[in-house]
Amino acid sequence: MSQLEHAASEPDLEQVELQEQDEESSEPLDLAADERRLVTQPYDFSVSSLIEDIDSGRLLLELEYQRSYVWDDAKASRLIESLLLNVPIPVCYFAENEDGSLEVVDGQQRLKSIWRFATGRDDADRLELRGLPVLTELNGKTFAQISNRDQRRLLNRTIRCIVITEDSHPDIKFDVFERLNTGAVRLTDQELRNSIYRGLLNDALKEAARFEPFQRLLSGQLATRMGDVELVLRFIALADRLGGYRPPLRQFLNEYMREHRTDVEAVEGLFDSFRQTSETTEEVFGTDAFRRFTLGDSAGRQINKALFDATMISFYLADQDMIRARSGEVRNAFRDLLGDSSFEALIGRATADRARMFGRIRSFSRSIEALGIETRYEAVVPSE
Repeated sequence: MSQLEHAASEPDLEQVELQEQDEESSEPLDLAADERRLVTQPYDFSVSSLIEDIDSGRLLLELEYQRSYVWDDAKASRLIESLLLNVPIPVCYFAENEDGSLEVVDGQQRLKSIWRFATGRDDADRLELRGLPVLTELNGKTFAQISNRDQRRLLNRTIRCIVITEDSHPDIKFDVFERLNTGAVRLTDQELRNSIYRGLLNDALKEAARFEPFQRLLSGQLATRMGDVELVLRFIALADRLGGYRPPLRQFLNEYMREHRTDVEAVEGLFDSFRQTSETTEEVFGTDAFRRFTLGDSAGRQINKALFDATMISFYLADQDMIRARSGEVRNAFRDLLGDSSFEALIGRATADRARMFGRIRSFSRSIEALGIETRYEAVVPSE
């Protein structure tokens, strides 16, 4: 099937993706009062102990969800000068893992700068002080070249650190990560999950997202910020637990990743279904999949995640051999459905709402069933 012409009036794709991200992230968490548990512990760590913990691997400084080190030498040097002058620096935030290690949630740039100067083990990465406005006599010097007194002063300085303990509720912990995610380029929810829920399931999701038919369906969209990986997670979680779906969607996806973090064998069959369903979707829609149709039977550029749910989950619940055999009729039925104002309401705003989630899958499943194609949606989708 040839690709249909793009709709020129659509908004910028990146802006739309960020807007969808903000809308989903703003949904209130579904937590009982006794589950809203955030346990934090303040510590005043010495610079020497922080360096020791970084070297030993107890303090995890460079994580997948963190930005790369971006401070220049002048900015890093001014931080060192502040410590030598005993000027207070901002609090660092750590998150405690099950094994007792600590992840740096906020403070990576500061700690990496301190580590660069105080260790100086890598010639290419060694920090030589420059641009100091007060301790000008230290400009051009490395840690080994400053006086023993200044070395001790730096290593004995303390930095206030807040540890989010393992006792905190996982969803509250994720919410804190989001609140502290204030860099120039905000991380997406899936980029955060990529670190917080590292494990076998996370690896399987990333591998599945590279499946060529699926990537062809997306036409290059959503790949740069792990949006494609989140769609795979969305399919797996909904295919497995559609009947028990409750918003907010981000919490639903967080819980699923957390529960299956190290148990990918239990859901391997769903990954096979994802690949099969992607192939079926490509045969029916080609690169028009998950997009609204406009006048003249042309499809827009923008991926609509609600249409992803309606298409992929409805196909998953149906006889896919029959869908392939009658692909033209299925495509026409979907186009007709998009012209229905009641269906339009199910794929517009508040798409993570429980009723809208079930409604769009039910609507397309009924259209498929009306063609004489078997589907088991009634056994899975809660009745109206």
